[in-house]
Amino acid sequence: MKNNQRFSFQDLSYSILFMILVLYLLISVQMSAQPKFEEVIEVEVRLGDTLWSIADKYSEGIPIQSFITLLKLENNLNDYQIYPGQKLLVPQLQSLKKGVEKEDEGNHLLSSKY
Repeated sequence: MKNNQRFSFQDLSYSILFMILVLYLLISVQMSAQPKFEEVIEVEVRLGDTLWSIADKYSEGIPIQSFITLLKLENNLNDYQIYPGQKLLVPQLQSLKKGVEKEDEGNHLLSSKY
């Protein structure tokens, strides 16, 4: 006896709807994981500056290598060469806590009752 399994139009509709939902969820997770930038500032390169030192100063929690890649893209740089006097566009992260000053991470001491 042959077992003919046919998909009905309704089954196909549910499958397509499920794939669209999964795709939407994947895209929304990817978009929420990307940093949000409030503005782009212009920074003049000084003698001794490198992309690493600029990224270290402005990256605000983004891995430095990722921020360097972002700097290169934002400024149409083909390599890591920058020159004193050159103007670079540096994206600034959207603050999650508006009006709250950033704490100095080095000043946290363990409290002790002893």
